[in-house]
Amino acid sequence: MADDGVDMAPPSTRPMNFVSEEMLAEARRSRGARVDDGTAQRDRSLYEILKENKDRRDAEFNERFKHRPPKALDADETEFLEKLETSKREYERRMADEEAQQLQSFPVPEVQEKRLVGRKNPPARPSGMIIKVKPQAKKAKIDMGNLDSVKSANGDADKPRSCCS
Repeated sequence: MADDGVDMAPPSTRPMNFVSEEMLAEARRSRGARVDDGTAQRDRSLYEILKENKDRRDAEFNERFKHRPPKALDADETEFLEKLETSKREYERRMADEEAQQLQSFPVPEVQEKRLVGRKNPPARPSGMIIKVKPQAKKAKIDMGNLDSVKSANGDADKPRSCCS
């Protein structure tokens, strides 16, 4: 059997069929250039391609679940929310009790009630009287820079004047 010239070696040790350059070139011509084997150049970066694919998948996902109503709360979620609300009310009640206790413990000075039989300072005029006040004319302000021009207009530029006389 061994003399028949047929090699009975296991498949892992059989010689492999190698592809020649000519066969590879023929295959490239028949199927066209591909990016994965390096025969064609990408016109966009890999980041742009992956981002575009991700955006398309996200849009499809959102479109599928856009018109669904929101999920109803289950028993665990409602129980949690009720406990949260109860604890919040309990905390507010404790804070109000603590504040009331602090207010009660705060020392308040005792106020003595005095009955005013007569006033110390009775009003000088009866309250029914109306007092009218006449407005007075205001004095003009004199600017120190314009003081020389005012003096020359009066003709008293030679005499020293004080501003307070």
